[in-house]
Amino acid sequence: MENAIVIHVASNSIEGVKTEYQYLSEKFGHRGLDWNLKEQSLIKKGSKQYDKFDIELKDGASKTIYFDITEFYSNELKKLFGINTGR
Repeated sequence: MENAIVIHVASNSIEGVKTEYQYLSEKFGHRGLDWNLKEQSLIKKGSKQYDKFDIELKDGASKTIYFDITEFYSNELKKLFGINTGR
């Protein structure tokens, strides 16, 4: 997770997830053709929130990509529930 891609441009989860998939498409090609999502999970580590994507490439290789979603995830929780996440 130390090499996680930090998502700064998103103000909410809809924009954040769109940015994640845009990154994956730019890096690996078209979903469903060049790569497939095997699993997506949310991970909390300390005060950080991460989206973990396990994907399989067309050639059968597996990749795990981490996105640091702390910024937009924390903002969304504050807006929706008034939760203070420490940021």
